Amino acid sequence: MTDPASPARPVAAAIRYLSIIVGCACLLLAAVCFAIACQVFIQTGVFAQSYVMVGLISAALGLLALTLSRVWK
Repeated sequence: MTDPASPARPVAAAIRYLSIIVGCACLLLAAVCFAIACQVFIQTGVFAQSYVMVGLISAALGLLALTLSRVWK
């Protein structure tokens, strides 16, 4: 059993909150990239593959960070 006053508790809480912040930032970046890709496609008819790829990678990393924050104890 771990002691509640042990120094590992604040570190675990800091990692959890940091992963929440990083996850939300990555999902926000993904939303911006998808919005730019849609706008480029609507205006020019050209598929902006680079923005979509950055959006997909950012969304995957954001979901991974939010999953980490949920399971981190």
